[in-house]
Amino acid sequence: MKLKEKRAGPSGKLGPVPQLELRETVEQDLAFVLATEADPDVAPWIGCWTRERHLEAISTENEAHLVFCEREQTVGFLLLAGLAAPGHTIELRRIALSRRGAGLGARSIELALGYAFRVLGARRVWLDVLETNGRAWRLYRRSGFSDDGFAPNGHLLSDGSSVPLRLMSITASAFAAPSGRPARLSS
Repeated sequence: MKLKEKRAGPSGKLGPVPQLELRETVEQDLAFVLATEADPDVAPWIGCWTRERHLEAISTENEAHLVFCEREQTVGFLLLAGLAAPGHTIELRRIALSRRGAGLGARSIELALGYAFRVLGARRVWLDVLETNGRAWRLYRRSGFSDDGFAPNGHLLSDGSSVPLRLMSITASAFAAPSGRPARLSS
């Protein structure tokens, strides 16, 4: 499944706009996925899974494991979970990009939400994000996610301490509403 974004940039500013495609992850993509997770700028925020866990995510019906490509080069990955759960509520479990500061974050969120709402039929997408990852939760907020509260001891660190998790979500109607946010995927 390939979706191609061909619309204006997320900031509305003139200039180069990342042309991203979203496609299903295949086993050959896992070297990139594992390297991206291990990146020192990524690992503290999402941790690292094993190759076997990623293979499981690729093959299960309850998860969608996808990669973002820009001009045929893989630049990130996405994991959506809860696809088989009742209620059409999907978790944006993992999203990571190999390049930061290039406008890919907002575009990748738009593609991820378009996929969840339009392709998978979600009514709501939720996520949790480390409270200390301000860059991520500000991006989610700009992308239309609302704050749903906190899990004070939500993420246990290797030293035994914990970090609060910010819980956020967006509904299909909020995603579809005109709000000044970037245009959505065309059908």
